[in-house]
Amino acid sequence: MKKVIFRVDASVWIGSGHVMRCLVLADELTKHSYQVAFACLPQEGDLCHFIQERGYSVIKLTPPECQITPKNSSDYLGWLQRSVKEDADDLLPYLDGVDWVISDHYALDQDWQMQIKQGTGVRILAIDDLVRKHCADIVVDQTLSRKAIEYKTAGKVLAGVDYALLSSKFSEFRSFAENRQPNLDTPKILISMGGVDLPNATFQVLESLERENVCAQITVLMSSRSPHYDQVSDWCKTKDNIKHIDFTNDMAQMMLDHDIAIGAPGSTSWERACLGLPSIVVPLADNQKEICHQLVTENLSRKVELSSIGSELFHAYIEVCSDWHQMHLNNLKVCDGLGTRRVVSEIIELENENNNFM
Repeated sequence: MKKVIFRVDASVWIGSGHVMRCLVLADELTKHSYQVAFACLPQEGDLCHFIQERGYSVIKLTPPECQITPKNSSDYLGWLQRSVKEDADDLLPYLDGVDWVISDHYALDQDWQMQIKQGTGVRILAIDDLVRKHCADIVVDQTLSRKAIEYKTAGKVLAGVDYALLSSKFSEFRSFAENRQPNLDTPKILISMGGVDLPNATFQVLESLERENVCAQITVLMSSRSPHYDQVSDWCKTKDNIKHIDFTNDMAQMMLDHDIAIGAPGSTSWERACLGLPSIVVPLADNQKEICHQLVTENLSRKVELSSIGSELFHAYIEVCSDWHQMHLNNLKVCDGLGTRRVVSEIIELENENNNFM
């Protein structure tokens, strides 16, 4: 049985998206008889317990003596909480007998990968969105319109939304999504800003929709890991048309049940696309700017900056309602939901090529 270790973190700064897409890939690998474990750094907002609840063992790496506060949303070494060398040295003792290391962390690029390879000889698959330098056997970048040639690496590059890491439920629900009929007089709106929503964009969106007297049924998805959980939860309890939930284990069904989404860009953008769900996106970090540009260019979404929610959200909402049917079709064309299967097929193919060569 092939062994795989995922090196990925979640925190109040990183959010939960990296872990969630790794879990999707882990589930697919498990179907193909891979033995999977996760290596994570314990810290505020981590998902170690959640990963264990999903049935995977978690290697808890050495936590920092003092937690570092990242300088900004692009301070990826701050996300890592230590040096790249310290992280590699911490992981190496756990890699005996491991066949693949899959990394999904913006601080871990070719320097880290070279240390891991030199110490073990394992194969590495790197999940990236930022066109960083890599020394990996496979690089996966699911960014819309990303081209493999943008990466200067000897490894194989799987680029574009064809390799978006989505749960199999999304492809299974596509036939229902293709025939969805919205109620745009009283639409169902899903607000989901990710697992943490540090700047509290959720509350700003709720205030804006109320101020403009938007007639809608609203679902707010906000985790108890968010520092703004109590404020948002208490506010929602006072509104008859708003429901707050802190977790769903069936995001595909939830998206299928709604007509419009308002949320942060990221992996969830491809979930929305697969199910033809038009959206308003609010970038919460610098690394989300490119994906926002692509979503708007392809007429999949409207963009509202965090600082402009109060003044621009309602206008964007009216635009989405007016152009809903075209945006619905555009989203469906972009993503078929089969990316996870394609990635696993590439992993297996690379192994078979190496076996034949030997």
